[in-house]
Amino acid sequence: MLNVGILGCGKMGKVYARWFDENPNTRLKLLYNRTFSTAERLAEQYEGCRALADWRDVVEDKGIDILGICTPSNEHCEQVLLCAKNKKNVLLEKPMAGNVLEAARMKQAADEAGINMLVGFQMRFHPVVMKASELLKEAGRIYSVDFYFGMYRPEVTWRHVLGQGGGVFKELGSHLVDLSRMWLGEVRRVSSVNRIFQNGREVEDYCNAMLEFNSGACATIACNYWDRDSRAIRCRIMAENAQINFSFSSYDPADSGIEWIDADGKKTVGFIIPATENIDAVYPGHMDSFKREIDFFVDAIRTGKDIRQSGLNGLKSMEATNAAYESQRLHKAIDNVYDSFRLDELKNSFIKQGDGKC
Repeated sequence: MLNVGILGCGKMGKVYARWFDENPNTRLKLLYNRTFSTAERLAEQYEGCRALADWRDVVEDKGIDILGICTPSNEHCEQVLLCAKNKKNVLLEKPMAGNVLEAARMKQAADEAGINMLVGFQMRFHPVVMKASELLKEAGRIYSVDFYFGMYRPEVTWRHVLGQGGGVFKELGSHLVDLSRMWLGEVRRVSSVNRIFQNGREVEDYCNAMLEFNSGACATIACNYWDRDSRAIRCRIMAENAQINFSFSSYDPADSGIEWIDADGKKTVGFIIPATENIDAVYPGHMDSFKREIDFFVDAIRTGKDIRQSGLNGLKSMEATNAAYESQRLHKAIDNVYDSFRLDELKNSFIKQGDGKC
Protein backbone atom coordinates (compact mmCIF):
# COMPACT_ATOMS: atom_id res chain seq x y z
CA MET A 1 0.00 0.00 0.00
CA LEU A 2 1.34 3.42 -1.01
CA ASN A 3 0.73 6.31 1.37
CA VAL A 4 -0.24 9.69 -0.08
CA GLY A 5 0.18 13.27 1.09
CA ILE A 6 -1.42 16.25 -0.65
CA LEU A 7 -0.19 19.85 -0.65
CA GLY A 8 -2.99 22.28 -1.43
CA CYS A 9 -6.62 21.46 -0.60
CA GLY A 10 -8.52 23.67 -3.02
CA LYS A 11 -10.53 22.26 -5.94
CA MET A 12 -7.69 20.18 -7.34
CA GLY A 13 -6.68 18.98 -3.88
CA LYS A 14 -10.22 17.67 -3.44
CA VAL A 15 -10.01 15.93 -6.83
CA TYR A 16 -6.72 14.28 -5.91
CA ALA A 17 -8.00 13.26 -2.49
CA ARG A 18 -11.02 11.46 -3.91
CA TRP A 19 -9.23 9.48 -6.59
CA PHE A 20 -6.20 8.56 -4.50
CA ASP A 21 -8.62 7.41 -1.80
CA GLU A 22 -10.54 5.27 -4.27
CA ASN A 23 -7.45 3.66 -5.80
CA PRO A 24 -7.09 0.22 -4.14
CA ASN A 25 -3.31 0.57 -3.90
CA THR A 26 -3.07 3.94 -2.17
CA ARG A 27 -4.10 5.37 1.17
CA LEU A 28 -4.62 9.07 1.91
CA LYS A 29 -2.65 9.99 5.04
CA LEU A 30 -1.54 13.65 5.27
CA LEU A 31 -2.87 16.97 3.98
CA TYR A 32 -1.53 20.51 3.96
CA ASN A 33 -3.16 23.81 3.04
CA ARG A 34 -2.04 27.37 3.69
CA THR A 35 -5.34 27.90 5.51
CA PHE A 36 -5.05 25.07 8.01
CA SER A 37 -8.79 24.73 8.64
CA THR A 38 -9.33 23.90 4.95
CA ALA A 39 -6.98 20.94 5.25
CA GLU A 40 -8.63 19.88 8.50
CA ARG A 41 -12.10 19.84 6.93
CA LEU A 42 -10.92 17.74 4.01
CA ALA A 43 -9.01 15.33 6.26
CA GLU A 44 -12.18 14.68 8.26
CA GLN A 45 -13.73 13.10 5.17
CA TYR A 46 -11.14 10.32 4.98
CA GLU A 47 -10.48 7.71 7.64
CA GLY A 48 -6.94 7.75 9.00
CA CYS A 49 -6.10 11.06 7.35
CA ARG A 50 -4.90 14.16 9.20
CA ALA A 51 -3.83 17.73 8.46
CA LEU A 52 -0.41 19.24 9.15
CA ALA A 53 0.40 22.94 9.42
CA ASP A 54 3.73 22.83 7.55
CA TRP A 55 4.06 21.33 4.06
CA ARG A 56 7.65 20.33 4.78
CA ASP A 57 6.44 17.98 7.51
CA VAL A 58 4.23 16.23 4.95
CA VAL A 59 7.06 15.83 2.44
CA GLU A 60 9.59 14.67 5.05
CA ASP A 61 7.27 12.17 6.73
CA LYS A 62 9.01 8.80 6.29
CA GLY A 63 5.68 7.01 5.81
CA ILE A 64 4.67 8.99 2.72
CA ASP A 65 5.38 7.51 -0.72
CA ILE A 66 3.52 9.92 -3.02
CA LEU A 67 2.98 13.67 -2.95
CA GLY A 68 0.11 15.25 -4.86
CA ILE A 69 1.05 18.92 -5.31
CA CYS A 70 -1.83 21.32 -5.97
CA THR A 71 -0.32 24.54 -4.63
CA PRO A 72 0.23 27.74 -6.70
CA SER A 73 2.81 27.20 -9.42
CA ASN A 74 5.40 29.57 -7.94
CA GLU A 75 5.62 27.22 -4.91
CA HIS A 76 6.18 24.06 -6.96
CA CYS A 77 9.95 24.26 -7.39
CA GLU A 78 10.84 24.34 -3.70
CA GLN A 79 8.32 21.60 -2.96
CA VAL A 80 9.46 19.28 -5.76
CA LEU A 81 13.13 19.75 -4.86
CA LEU A 82 12.37 18.66 -1.30
CA CYS A 83 10.36 15.71 -2.64
CA ALA A 84 13.35 14.68 -4.74
CA LYS A 85 15.67 14.97 -1.73
CA ASN A 86 13.31 12.70 0.24
CA LYS A 87 12.73 10.26 -2.66
CA LYS A 88 9.00 10.94 -2.87
CA ASN A 89 7.09 10.36 -6.11
CA VAL A 90 5.21 13.44 -7.32
CA LEU A 91 1.95 14.06 -9.15
CA LEU A 92 2.21 17.75 -9.92
CA GLU A 93 -0.54 20.05 -11.12
CA LYS A 94 0.13 22.17 -14.16
CA PRO A 95 1.49 24.73 -14.78
CA MET A 96 4.66 22.88 -13.82
CA ALA A 97 6.47 25.85 -12.29
CA GLY A 98 6.64 29.58 -11.82
CA ASN A 99 9.03 29.88 -14.76
CA VAL A 100 10.98 27.71 -17.15
CA LEU A 101 14.23 27.83 -15.15
CA GLU A 102 12.41 26.36 -12.15
CA ALA A 103 10.87 23.67 -14.39
CA ALA A 104 14.31 22.66 -15.67
CA ARG A 105 15.67 22.43 -12.13
CA MET A 106 12.70 20.30 -11.08
CA LYS A 107 13.08 17.91 -14.00
CA GLN A 108 16.80 17.52 -13.34
CA ALA A 109 16.28 16.91 -9.61
CA ALA A 110 13.56 14.31 -10.22
CA ASP A 111 15.71 12.43 -12.73
CA GLU A 112 18.77 12.47 -10.47
CA ALA A 113 16.69 11.24 -7.51
CA GLY A 114 15.09 8.47 -9.58
CA ILE A 115 11.56 9.49 -8.58
CA ASN A 116 8.48 9.47 -10.78
CA MET A 117 7.19 12.96 -11.53
CA LEU A 118 3.98 13.21 -13.54
CA VAL A 119 2.80 16.68 -14.57
CA GLY A 120 -0.99 16.76 -14.51
CA PHE A 121 -1.99 17.01 -18.17
CA GLN A 122 -5.06 14.91 -17.49
CA MET A 123 -6.70 15.96 -20.78
CA ARG A 124 -4.62 13.20 -22.37
CA PHE A 125 -6.91 10.80 -20.49
CA HIS A 126 -10.21 12.47 -21.46
CA PRO A 127 -12.51 10.05 -23.37
CA VAL A 128 -12.95 12.56 -26.21
CA VAL A 129 -9.21 13.18 -26.59
CA MET A 130 -8.46 9.46 -26.42
CA LYS A 131 -10.99 8.80 -29.18
CA ALA A 132 -9.64 11.67 -31.31
CA SER A 133 -6.11 10.27 -30.91
CA GLU A 134 -7.38 6.88 -32.09
CA LEU A 135 -9.03 8.46 -35.15
CA LEU A 136 -5.82 10.19 -36.13
CA LYS A 137 -4.40 6.83 -37.15
CA GLU A 138 -6.85 6.87 -40.06
CA ALA A 139 -6.71 10.60 -40.77
CA GLY A 140 -3.22 10.56 -42.25
CA ARG A 141 -0.65 13.31 -42.09
CA ILE A 142 -1.75 16.21 -39.87
CA TYR A 143 -1.51 19.66 -41.40
CA SER A 144 -2.81 21.82 -38.57
CA VAL A 145 -4.45 21.79 -35.15
CA ASP A 146 -6.55 24.77 -34.10
CA PHE A 147 -7.52 25.11 -30.43
CA TYR A 148 -9.83 27.56 -28.70
CA PHE A 149 -10.32 27.71 -24.92
CA GLY A 150 -12.26 30.64 -23.49
CA MET A 151 -14.27 31.32 -20.36
CA TYR A 152 -15.65 34.36 -18.58
CA ARG A 153 -13.46 35.11 -15.57
CA PRO A 154 -13.48 38.88 -14.88
CA GLU A 155 -12.43 38.62 -11.23
CA VAL A 156 -8.87 39.44 -10.19
CA THR A 157 -7.36 36.91 -7.76
CA TRP A 158 -3.96 35.60 -6.64
CA ARG A 159 -3.71 33.82 -10.02
CA HIS A 160 -3.41 37.13 -11.82
CA VAL A 161 -0.28 38.55 -10.20
CA LEU A 162 3.08 38.43 -11.93
CA GLY A 163 4.60 36.39 -9.10
CA GLN A 164 2.64 33.43 -10.44
CA GLY A 165 4.66 33.73 -13.62
CA GLY A 166 1.97 33.79 -16.30
CA GLY A 167 -1.68 34.19 -17.14
CA VAL A 168 -4.29 32.55 -19.34
CA PHE A 169 -1.83 30.94 -21.75
CA LYS A 170 0.08 29.33 -18.92
CA GLU A 171 -3.04 28.24 -17.03
CA LEU A 172 -5.28 27.08 -19.88
CA GLY A 173 -2.98 26.99 -22.89
CA SER A 174 -0.42 24.68 -21.30
CA HIS A 175 -2.89 21.78 -21.73
CA LEU A 176 -3.28 22.61 -25.41
CA VAL A 177 0.47 22.91 -25.99
CA ASP A 178 0.79 19.45 -24.47
CA LEU A 179 -1.91 17.90 -26.67
CA SER A 180 -0.42 19.55 -29.77
CA ARG A 181 3.00 18.10 -28.93
CA MET A 182 1.45 14.68 -28.33
CA TRP A 183 0.12 14.66 -31.89
CA LEU A 184 2.61 16.79 -33.82
CA GLY A 185 6.00 16.30 -32.15
CA GLU A 186 8.41 19.02 -31.14
CA VAL A 187 7.87 22.75 -31.54
CA ARG A 188 10.26 24.69 -33.76
CA ARG A 189 8.93 28.26 -33.66
CA VAL A 190 6.46 30.21 -31.52
CA SER A 191 4.88 33.59 -32.15
CA SER A 192 2.28 35.13 -29.87
CA VAL A 193 0.16 38.17 -29.11
CA ASN A 194 -0.72 38.59 -25.40
CA ARG A 195 -2.85 41.29 -23.87
CA ILE A 196 -4.04 42.41 -20.43
CA PHE A 197 -7.53 43.88 -20.60
CA GLN A 198 -8.74 43.66 -16.99
CA ASN A 199 -7.55 46.45 -14.70
CA GLY A 200 -5.60 45.07 -11.75
CA ARG A 201 -4.20 42.07 -13.59
CA GLU A 202 -0.45 41.77 -14.04
CA VAL A 203 -0.59 38.81 -16.44
CA GLU A 204 -2.33 38.25 -19.75
CA ASP A 205 -6.04 37.47 -19.96
CA TYR A 206 -5.92 37.13 -23.77
CA CYS A 207 -3.45 35.14 -25.86
CA ASN A 208 -3.30 34.09 -29.49
CA ALA A 209 -0.26 31.91 -30.22
CA MET A 210 0.98 30.07 -33.29
CA LEU A 211 3.26 27.07 -32.94
CA GLU A 212 5.23 25.64 -35.86
CA PHE A 213 6.51 22.08 -35.53
CA ASN A 214 9.51 20.23 -36.91
CA SER A 215 7.05 18.04 -38.81
CA GLY A 216 5.87 21.06 -40.81
CA ALA A 217 2.50 21.13 -39.09
CA CYS A 218 1.13 24.21 -37.32
CA ALA A 219 -1.07 24.79 -34.30
CA THR A 220 -2.98 27.88 -33.26
CA ILE A 221 -3.94 28.24 -29.62
CA ALA A 222 -6.37 30.99 -28.64
CA CYS A 223 -7.16 31.47 -24.93
CA ASN A 224 -9.00 34.18 -23.05
CA TYR A 225 -10.98 35.01 -19.91
CA TRP A 226 -13.60 37.08 -21.80
CA ASP A 227 -15.90 34.60 -23.52
CA ARG A 228 -19.39 35.11 -22.06
CA ASP A 229 -20.92 32.46 -24.30
CA SER A 230 -18.74 29.38 -23.90
CA ARG A 231 -16.45 27.57 -21.52
CA ALA A 232 -15.68 24.67 -23.85
CA ILE A 233 -12.40 23.57 -25.33
CA ARG A 234 -12.85 23.34 -29.10
CA CYS A 235 -10.42 21.73 -31.53
CA ARG A 236 -10.20 21.26 -35.29
CA ILE A 237 -7.59 18.87 -36.65
CA MET A 238 -7.00 19.11 -40.40
CA ALA A 239 -5.28 16.08 -41.88
CA GLU A 240 -4.58 14.48 -45.24
CA ASN A 241 -7.59 12.15 -45.29
CA ALA A 242 -10.08 13.84 -42.98
CA GLN A 243 -10.88 16.59 -40.52
CA ILE A 244 -11.64 15.84 -36.87
CA ASN A 245 -13.61 18.33 -34.77
CA PHE A 246 -14.13 17.83 -31.07
CA SER A 247 -15.17 19.76 -27.98
CA PHE A 248 -15.62 19.28 -24.25
CA SER A 249 -15.72 21.41 -21.12
CA SER A 250 -14.67 21.08 -17.52
CA TYR A 251 -18.20 21.28 -16.20
CA ASP A 252 -20.73 19.26 -18.20
CA PRO A 253 -20.33 15.88 -19.97
CA ALA A 254 -23.03 17.05 -22.40
CA ASP A 255 -20.53 19.54 -23.85
CA SER A 256 -18.51 16.65 -25.29
CA GLY A 257 -18.67 15.62 -28.93
CA ILE A 258 -16.60 14.42 -31.90
CA GLU A 259 -17.11 14.81 -35.65
CA TRP A 260 -15.32 13.14 -38.56
CA ILE A 261 -15.43 14.90 -41.93
CA ASP A 262 -14.08 13.39 -45.15
CA ALA A 263 -14.96 13.08 -48.84
CA ASP A 264 -18.12 11.17 -47.90
CA GLY A 265 -19.41 13.93 -45.63
CA LYS A 266 -19.72 14.56 -41.91
CA LYS A 267 -20.58 12.03 -39.22
CA THR A 268 -20.80 12.04 -35.44
CA VAL A 269 -18.37 9.69 -33.73
CA GLY A 270 -19.26 7.90 -30.52
CA PHE A 271 -16.93 7.50 -27.57
CA ILE A 272 -17.00 5.62 -24.30
CA ILE A 273 -18.82 7.50 -21.54
CA PRO A 274 -17.61 6.30 -18.11
CA ALA A 275 -19.86 4.93 -15.41
CA THR A 276 -21.51 7.60 -13.27
CA GLU A 277 -19.51 6.67 -10.18
CA ASN A 278 -16.27 7.38 -12.06
CA ILE A 279 -17.23 10.89 -13.18
CA ASP A 280 -15.47 13.57 -11.18
CA ALA A 281 -17.70 15.62 -8.88
CA VAL A 282 -15.66 18.83 -9.02
CA TYR A 283 -15.07 18.83 -12.79
CA PRO A 284 -17.72 16.49 -14.26
CA GLY A 285 -16.97 17.60 -17.82
CA HIS A 286 -13.59 15.91 -17.53
CA MET A 287 -15.48 12.71 -16.74
CA ASP A 288 -13.04 10.04 -15.51
CA SER A 289 -9.81 11.62 -16.78
CA PHE A 290 -8.47 12.45 -13.29
CA LYS A 291 -9.18 8.91 -12.12
CA ARG A 292 -7.40 7.51 -15.18
CA GLU A 293 -4.42 9.80 -14.63
CA ILE A 294 -4.03 8.83 -10.98
CA ASP A 295 -4.52 5.12 -11.70
CA PHE A 296 -1.84 5.37 -14.44
CA PHE A 297 0.55 7.12 -12.05
CA VAL A 298 0.03 4.63 -9.22
CA ASP A 299 0.41 1.67 -11.57
CA ALA A 300 3.70 3.09 -12.89
CA ILE A 301 5.08 3.32 -9.36
CA ARG A 302 3.93 -0.19 -8.43
CA THR A 303 5.26 -1.83 -11.61
CA GLY A 304 8.46 0.20 -11.97
CA LYS A 305 7.39 1.69 -15.30
CA ASP A 306 9.62 4.52 -16.50
CA ILE A 307 7.46 7.64 -16.90
CA ARG A 308 10.25 10.23 -16.95
CA GLN A 309 8.79 11.42 -20.27
CA SER A 310 5.93 12.86 -18.21
CA GLY A 311 8.24 15.30 -16.45
CA LEU A 312 9.81 16.16 -19.80
CA ASN A 313 6.34 16.93 -21.19
CA GLY A 314 5.85 19.48 -18.42
CA LEU A 315 9.21 21.11 -19.17
CA LYS A 316 8.56 21.21 -22.92
CA SER A 317 5.20 22.89 -22.33
CA MET A 318 6.87 25.45 -20.07
CA GLU A 319 9.53 26.15 -22.70
CA ALA A 320 6.91 26.74 -25.39
CA THR A 321 4.96 28.96 -22.99
CA ASN A 322 8.12 30.89 -22.18
CA ALA A 323 8.71 31.35 -25.91
CA ALA A 324 5.20 32.79 -26.30
CA TYR A 325 5.95 35.38 -23.62
CA GLU A 326 9.33 36.14 -25.16
CA SER A 327 7.63 36.58 -28.54
CA GLN A 328 5.37 39.24 -27.06
CA ARG A 329 8.24 40.93 -25.26
CA LEU A 330 10.52 41.05 -28.30
CA HIS A 331 7.76 41.47 -30.92
CA LYS A 332 9.08 38.63 -33.05
CA ALA A 333 8.80 34.89 -33.54
CA ILE A 334 11.06 32.73 -31.35
CA ASP A 335 12.96 30.09 -33.33
CA ASN A 336 14.56 26.92 -31.99
CA VAL A 337 12.27 27.06 -28.98
CA TYR A 338 14.00 24.44 -26.87
CA ASP A 339 17.60 25.11 -27.89
CA SER A 340 17.07 28.80 -27.12
CA PHE A 341 16.39 28.15 -23.45
CA ARG A 342 19.24 26.09 -22.10
CA LEU A 343 20.09 26.38 -18.44
CA ASP A 344 23.07 28.70 -18.89
CA GLU A 345 20.84 31.17 -20.74
CA LEU A 346 17.63 30.86 -18.79
CA LYS A 347 18.48 33.43 -16.14
CA ASN A 348 18.19 36.10 -18.83
CA SER A 349 15.03 34.61 -20.28
CA PHE A 350 12.56 34.43 -17.40
CA ILE A 351 8.92 34.82 -18.35
CA LYS A 352 8.47 38.52 -19.04
CA GLN A 353 5.16 39.96 -20.03
CA GLY A 354 6.69 42.90 -21.89
CA ASP A 355 4.39 45.70 -22.98
CA GLY A 356 1.30 43.60 -23.64
CA LYS A 357 -0.94 45.77 -21.46
CA CYS A 358 -3.47 47.79 -23.41
